[in-house]
Amino acid sequence: MAVVRDITAFDRVELIEPVDDAPAGAQGGVLELLEGKTAMVEITTPELDTADRIIFVPLAILRRVPDAH
Repeated sequence: MAVVRDITAFDRVELIEPVDDAPAGAQGGVLELLEGKTAMVEITTPELDTADRIIFVPLAILRRVPDAH
């Protein structure tokens, strides 16, 4: 599986490794990029507790999810 490194704000992404309470395969939206190395992501699938939905993820363990259109 190829990892897309040119992720930008508002992209839909998937974790390729678990982060905090979010398992590998969890999906969400990029809220913000921090210093070009880390993304602030809101996990939407699976549903997590409110406090656990926002995570900070190195770009190296994210892949962009293609649009369904």
